[in-house]
Amino acid sequence: MLKNISKLNIVRIGSYITHSSLKEIGNGILESFKGTIKEFKVSHHDSPVLDNIDAHLLTMILDEEYGGHTLGITDADLKTENEFYNSIFGGKNPKNDVAVVSTKKLSPQEITSDKEYDLFIGRTLKVSVHEVGHNFGLTDHASYKKALDGSLCPMSRGEYNKFGLRGYVRAIIDGRGLNFYDECIGFLSAIYDYKRSQTNLMKDALICPYFLYNTLGKKGQIQMAANLQGANLQGAKLEGAILQEADLEGAILEKGKP
Repeated sequence: MLKNISKLNIVRIGSYITHSSLKEIGNGILESFKGTIKEFKVSHHDSPVLDNIDAHLLTMILDEEYGGHTLGITDADLKTENEFYNSIFGGKNPKNDVAVVSTKKLSPQEITSDKEYDLFIGRTLKVSVHEVGHNFGLTDHASYKKALDGSLCPMSRGEYNKFGLRGYVRAIIDGRGLNFYDECIGFLSAIYDYKRSQTNLMKDALICPYFLYNTLGKKGQIQMAANLQGANLQGAKLEGAILQEADLEGAILEKGKP
């Protein structure tokens, strides 16, 4: 489990992503992990220009230099020794609190407009949220589970072999949003006291009862019950939600998943 979850180090390693775009990515991560991550710090790690780097080695370097909850973003290809995937979009080291993301496969074929650059930054943000989610102990969704806004949960993995590289980026990564599926919310709220506004809690009552029950205090539960009754939703229950199983150590790099 993360020791210092409230602060995230975002470290650029040789990437041409601008400082303002890194701040945009950081703010997007704060939005996804509402109240759990309260601040981020952007840094630049000087390193030789590399076409690729071992993902596990990079996490160890960043852990030694920065320590704590860290996300590294590089334009180098992240290599693994996995027999199925020799390079990955991102990974998390189970022995520390460092995750890394490669932008190499996320860029459109050409970036000649603001729209294409925004797409590139959006993809980088979505993969970053996925990898930070692993830092929190969230596991991949092999199926296509969606958040309340209709987008894929950030932890959706899908079937890489079904789409190929470009197809996977468009179908899965572009399809992800920044809001989590209700089981992920239940896990984050139970373990890390994940926060969400009461307005959204009321709207989501039938979909995420476990999260509601554990987040609202006694008065909030009474008020919620009254509101549900007033809306003729007497069938709503606050019990029986199943908490998603998740391995807190979430060895991602060892499995070589994209």
